[in-house]
Amino acid sequence: MQQTKRHHYVPKAYLKAFCDSSGKLLVYRKDDPSEPLHVTPDATQFRRYYYSQPTPAGGRDNNSLESVFSTIESRWPETVGRLLRREDVNDRLESIFEFMSLQRVRVPASRDATEAVLAQSVKDAMKLMLRNGTIPPPPSGFEDLPNQIEITIDPHRSIHAMTSILQGMGQLYSRIGIAAVHNCTARPFLTSDNPVLWFDPSLPFEEQRPYAVSPKVGPVLLVFPVSPTLVLVGSTEYRESFGRHGLLHSDVPDEAWVDQINAQVCRFAYEAVIAQASGQEELVALFAGASPVVEAVSIPVANGMATIHRTVFGQRVQKPKWRRD
Repeated sequence: MQQTKRHHYVPKAYLKAFCDSSGKLLVYRKDDPSEPLHVTPDATQFRRYYYSQPTPAGGRDNNSLESVFSTIESRWPETVGRLLRREDVNDRLESIFEFMSLQRVRVPASRDATEAVLAQSVKDAMKLMLRNGTIPPPPSGFEDLPNQIEITIDPHRSIHAMTSILQGMGQLYSRIGIAAVHNCTARPFLTSDNPVLWFDPSLPFEEQRPYAVSPKVGPVLLVFPVSPTLVLVGSTEYRESFGRHGLLHSDVPDEAWVDQINAQVCRFAYEAVIAQASGQEELVALFAGASPVVEAVSIPVANGMATIHRTVFGQRVQKPKWRRD
């Protein structure tokens, strides 16, 4: 069987809706937003062997997950077409939620966060063992070794974590309804390498945190760009009408609303903002220095300190590379 090497975490089936007349799109890298790449969907948003998994025989399966994801992705272009034509899509709501969910859990923003939490747990375990005397203390001058040591995590662990994240998203979906909002303005929607985002809209913009909402009550706003002229919006305010009528269509009120959505898209972007055309470079650059990342916070407990993790908009840190051997 031919081995798949290039694994897309943002699928080509999704990116094609954002292409220009030449079949290309603009990719603004947060590390260098002043020099966007003008590329085809096939040439961006992938990593080599990103979904590869070890086999019981000691080998590596490079195809199974990629094949499953490709099956789900294959239905997306038809769904987009029906949404753009303002058709009734209530017969494929499950497919829409499935596609959105996959686009949250498979991207580097999600997988890197999982691996960062696991790496911190290793450091915390080392600190506890040092405190209890179960391992020898570090030599003089290296007392802060647990905080300085570089921990690498097997990427296979973050693949397994997708299941629990998906379950959490199911609980989120039960609190909201979704609507298709059509953009009739001259300002196109942007998207990114982390296109599914949600937050607490009751907080001021500066106080909002990525993926941080009240556990069971309180407002939620979810955004998922579908094309430069269409975005899916999920809201607790839509829940009642969604329960009665399913997904409904509406129109963008004005360009200011589009700007608000694009600002969220830019700051939720992990490594790259994606556009059909130039014209919003200032907005992209404004949020180039921040991405959704995990922050470890130490809190005092009875037997010392404990760590809690929260998502914030902060500087993305280069992940240590995992080596199998």
